[in-house]
Amino acid sequence: MASMVTQSAPLAGRDRSVLLVRLERVLAEGPKALARAAQYIIENPEKVLHQSLAETSEFAEVGQASIIRLCRDLGHPGFGDLKIALSADIALRRTRDGDLARVHPLQPSTAEVLQQSISDTNALIDEAALARVVEKLARAKRIDLFGLGMSGLVSEMMAYRFLRLGYPANATRDPVLAHEVSIGLGKTSAVIALSQSGATPETVRFLKTGREAGAFTLAITGYSRSALAQFADEVMLMGRLPASSYGGSLMSVPQAVMAAEALADRLPERID
Repeated sequence: MASMVTQSAPLAGRDRSVLLVRLERVLAEGPKALARAAQYIIENPEKVLHQSLAETSEFAEVGQASIIRLCRDLGHPGFGDLKIALSADIALRRTRDGDLARVHPLQPSTAEVLQQSISDTNALIDEAALARVVEKLARAKRIDLFGLGMSGLVSEMMAYRFLRLGYPANATRDPVLAHEVSIGLGKTSAVIALSQSGATPETVRFLKTGREAGAFTLAITGYSRSALAQFADEVMLMGRLPASSYGGSLMSVPQAVMAAEALADRLPERID
């Protein structure tokens, strides 16, 4: 698998709770099942506090044994112990953020994290690898993009950018529709999947289907060793964000737009 980087993605924003930081490390380096469990907890910490082991297992799409293993790998004997630690982390983060808000109505740390994530993403671009991606996209008869949540919104913006350049690009955020789209993929297709964590099951499946169909596959993610990257011909890395920026936060949008613009700026305009 080719990669667009020569080093691990930098980590933007250092002031974070210990458990969420350790979960992010599992997300980056752990086995696939543990990474999915870690991703779900990072993105839904408040929900996990009120869920049973069975419910978390169902929503994270991993077995209960994998969640118990994750708990023990993190130094907690069971799921209940993990939730106690998670509750303490959430309380600490709320207290810290509240103190910052009282001192700075618009937190300087937010601007700093956004600026750093964009700079990190720019620094991770490998021009030679980017040229290979541009060549593949320029030759593709169709470009299909997929992502969930904020990644899905960015995929739609990216598709619009390609369309304005004359490329047949289409983006979807619906997993069912994405499955229908994947049926028509082939060797003249290009598939782009966006996921900050690189562990979103629907996004991984979409890129895997594209590769199996013979399409050129590009992963745009924050983790070079993620499940998503395993099915990519090329990987474009984004700077990593604080764990608190996962889920519904808008913090992940600017760096993804940076990656999208890096591609669009280098694509020749299609006249035909």
